[in-house]
Amino acid sequence: MKCPLCKGEMSDGQTNLSYEINKDRFLVIKNVPALVCDQCGEPFIDIKITRKVEKIISEAEKDGILIGIVKFKEAA
Repeated sequence: MKCPLCKGEMSDGQTNLSYEINKDRFLVIKNVPALVCDQCGEPFIDIKITRKVEKIISEAEKDGILIGIVKFKEAA
């Protein structure tokens, strides 16, 4: 697959995602599976992974976490 931004080659990799939830909560999800551009480094996340990330965020919100760092594999 070609990178939609720079047309470089994409490879399997991982990325870290950070989210600000309601301006008073912050969550970092580490080691999220992604296609990463070999040229510009931009990550792209599959829809299945995105749904899992959304679930992790929702659970953190329900649990009342204000600041958190989670590993994707353990939390998904």
